[in-house]
Amino acid sequence: MPPYDTFAQAYAGELENILSQGAKVPSVRDPLSKASGFGGQDRPYRELLAHTLRIRSPRSCLAFTPLLPVHLPYCFGLAAWSLDGRDDVGTPAYYRRGAYEYSDDQHTLSGAFGRRLLAAASGNQLEAIIDRIRRDPAHRRTFAVILDSSDHFTQSREHPCAAGVQLFLRDGALTWITVMRAQQALTVLPYDAFLFMVMHQVAAALLDAVCGPYIHQSGTFHVYENEVELVGRLLSQPVTPVELPALPSGPDDVRAAVRELVDLERGLRTAAEAGDSAAVDRFAATKASFAFTEVARACLTTFAYRKLGDAETVVKSPAVTPAVTDLMAAI
Repeated sequence: MPPYDTFAQAYAGELENILSQGAKVPSVRDPLSKASGFGGQDRPYRELLAHTLRIRSPRSCLAFTPLLPVHLPYCFGLAAWSLDGRDDVGTPAYYRRGAYEYSDDQHTLSGAFGRRLLAAASGNQLEAIIDRIRRDPAHRRTFAVILDSSDHFTQSREHPCAAGVQLFLRDGALTWITVMRAQQALTVLPYDAFLFMVMHQVAAALLDAVCGPYIHQSGTFHVYENEVELVGRLLSQPVTPVELPALPSGPDDVRAAVRELVDLERGLRTAAEAGDSAAVDRFAATKASFAFTEVARACLTTFAYRKLGDAETVVKSPAVTPAVTDLMAAI
């Protein structure tokens, strides 16, 4: 498949491909799988097997459609939680209460991508791979695993949808490949793609390289039959690309930006959960150090006000473009 310039183009184009070429498959029956509504639903679906999409610019990592606007606070919250290597269920549940239905113990999410990539028992896989590439740019031993052999022998409500990621530095540009065992295309792809394209940008900066193409491979790429009508309506309207400010280049600055994002997310979530409006006000009044985290600050602070019951306050910033403003209007 030829590469798309933006995620929005890829999202619309590949949803169209599922409608026109996808094979019909009966429902999964496993009561531990969301694909069966955890045993409570019949959910037949349409799929493309061995599916690949390519995106030239990982900065254009969001798509806006008024029928199904992406939850931007969840995007930033998921990125902060993952880049911090955590697996607590409380963080994603702050943005989406449904996170608890995937937790076996109501405290953790066993399949958390960031935990498995950045805080595995054996160490930080991405750091190890980046160090290997730094020493030997032509290296191919650069696959970081998410799905583990033990997952096949564990009875869990969460079996990681991502199998792993691979990085290649070629001609000074970093290509990032995400390998998914399964990808729900309509409502989950926007969040998985956002997370891994942000990680792509972080890894490139740690290598002092530019971003090459982002590649997303899925064993099964699918939508459920009860989503088909919505997909058709979504595709009847424009799907608008949304580009975020670039993460800073260079290892020191990108590490500082990641730390700032993690601290912003934790601070605002903690304040909102405690009902501490004064703390949220302080975040609203304090500009972030980097353009990327400044957009995250405006978005996450606006969401914190919503959690406090304030439906009117929108935190503004020169870093927030009109396209991002459209997404924030759905908070």
